[in-house]
Amino acid sequence: CKSFLFNFPLMICPFTDWGFAHSREYLDEGELPLDVIRLQLYYRQRGFREATVDTVVTRDNGKAQILFRIHENEPTLISSIGVDVAGDAIDSATVLSHLPISAGDRLDLIALQLGEATVSDQLRRAGYVDAAVLRDYFIPRDSRQAEVRVRVDPGPRVRIGEVRIAGAEDVGDDVVRSLLDFETGDWFQETRIIESQRRLFNLEAFRYANIASERANDTLIDLLVQVATAEPRAVRAGFGVQTNECVQLEGQFVNRNFLGGGRTFHVTGRLSNLLTKQLNGNFPCNGTSSDEVYQDLNWLLDLSFVQPVFSGSRNSLQLRLFTERETVPDLFVRTGVGGEVAFNWLVMPRMSMRPSYRPELTAFAEQSADIYFCVNYGLCTPEDIALLSESKWLSPVRLLWAWNQTDNPLATTSGFYVAAEGEAAASFTFSDYQYIRGSVESAGFRPVFGSAVLGARVRFGGVRGMSGTVFGGEDEDVEIIHPTKRFFSGGPVSVRGFGLNLLGPTVLVMSDLEDCGSGFLTPEELQECANALPPTAFDERPVGGNVLVEGSLEMRFPLSVKFTVVGFVDAGQVWRSFDERAALIATPGVGVRYNSPIGPLRMDLGFNPSAEVLKPVVAVRSETGVIVELEDPVPYDPYAWDDPSLFTEFWRRIQLQFSIGEAF
Repeated sequence: CKSFLFNFPLMICPFTDWGFAHSREYLDEGELPLDVIRLQLYYRQRGFREATVDTVVTRDNGKAQILFRIHENEPTLISSIGVDVAGDAIDSATVLSHLPISAGDRLDLIALQLGEATVSDQLRRAGYVDAAVLRDYFIPRDSRQAEVRVRVDPGPRVRIGEVRIAGAEDVGDDVVRSLLDFETGDWFQETRIIESQRRLFNLEAFRYANIASERANDTLIDLLVQVATAEPRAVRAGFGVQTNECVQLEGQFVNRNFLGGGRTFHVTGRLSNLLTKQLNGNFPCNGTSSDEVYQDLNWLLDLSFVQPVFSGSRNSLQLRLFTERETVPDLFVRTGVGGEVAFNWLVMPRMSMRPSYRPELTAFAEQSADIYFCVNYGLCTPEDIALLSESKWLSPVRLLWAWNQTDNPLATTSGFYVAAEGEAAASFTFSDYQYIRGSVESAGFRPVFGSAVLGARVRFGGVRGMSGTVFGGEDEDVEIIHPTKRFFSGGPVSVRGFGLNLLGPTVLVMSDLEDCGSGFLTPEELQECANALPPTAFDERPVGGNVLVEGSLEMRFPLSVKFTVVGFVDAGQVWRSFDERAALIATPGVGVRYNSPIGPLRMDLGFNPSAEVLKPVVAVRSETGVIVELEDPVPYDPYAWDDPSLFTEFWRRIQLQFSIGEAF
């Protein structure tokens, strides 16, 4: 059967003999004796030196069934292992510790070979580039006991001789040397050569980098570092479509050798929310809001300067200035202007740390964050909300640690990554919003069922507010957390069975009170009206929480070079506080990927199994702008409230997610 999908859910292979669903192989009887030899060699290398293999071929109506009868028989065991080492580069005990087998085990030549390779690699990393590890064994006649001998010849230890640079005239030889992880006189180590070449290649000023070696004598190797400079200036442009930001346009100018020395200067501009008003929540922008305040154009202008070598070859310095307008549908519209200073430290290959400081003067658009402040902090009057919406300083210090061992950033098939982040904002960082926040995320991938890939991800996070000065010193005891620092879940990169940010604490908004009658309504009348309204009369808004738990399990099945189908289960929950423990919600789903040159174009369909739940309700009085939070929550079930047919209810529970790039 060509694909797992032709067994489930399509059920083609078990009931048909169609050629397109099955792989056909033809019998070449001349290969059968060779297959027998291959199998005998396989067992012999693993200690079963007396294994026998027979074949039985049965033909029936143009089809052949082949049976291989394998008898392992008794294995050959190791009676003793001896080690001979020339010189003092490594001792016998260390060699034995690297061998995965010992006396009494099977004579597994494959395992011995892996151990020998480990010893050889360790010697080469220490500068013994000619190290040889040889193995021999003796088996007496009519015996199943083997005497193994491992001989280690490290050879001479080799240093780095002359290091020459070629092709770096525009950038400067000093810049190239500062990025190298070695210098003349160091012991020669292949790992340091490869890492240095990777650093050179990552420098935008170079389009080519290679380090070639040439043996000078028995104890010296000369190195030639060859680079080719890239075009000094470039302009890029692109566009994208995403569920929650609709159409996006982006342009970037880069100077790859700004002021010399390989320094880079980027100017990035981005526009998003294009066509949001025109499409008004229809595909592919079904994650945008129908409220006009969230439909205006967003922007970003970012100026970035990078010093590639800063206090060491593993370090770089980044300086940024930016101004932006950001929309999170039905939550807030934020404007900000600020800067960032970041220190990038390559701890080891594929592991990095990034401390930074990011002061920003941020404000909220009128009537965009009202519900967030009212429901979370009880600040519902127009005066309080207006004061909170004014420009305030958000100035955290942040530390990001990341370790990435995946094989491909766009189409990962194996490996793992771990990322941890911690940040704090307080009076000493000159921040009006004050808090401590941390999160950790990890994911792993492995191939299964041939070309299929199984991926798993978990993420945890928490934030705790501290007394701040968001009221300009009038009330420093209010612990208000900026909405960008709270946790939200649901959407294309988290729990895909929910709309953007709609997993966890949400509130139902009654913005059109005409359904409740005319005139000024008392809180009791508003409560009575809310109890009688259908779910479609409410606008569900996220309010976020202080604790996040998320997890995903995904199986990816490549159908061709371009197309991949996936099945997934996402689960998670957002809690208002560390004391709350609401149950996790799992949402299964399926999706399809188109592997484009810019990454996977992704469409996912998630199923939301949520049952009826009590939700808090707020009413917005249009005549005064006051937000009234009703005393009692109301039952909310947007899927089965009107006793629909099974098909209608099923379709209501389907959440469409459209984005670029994998979910994790």
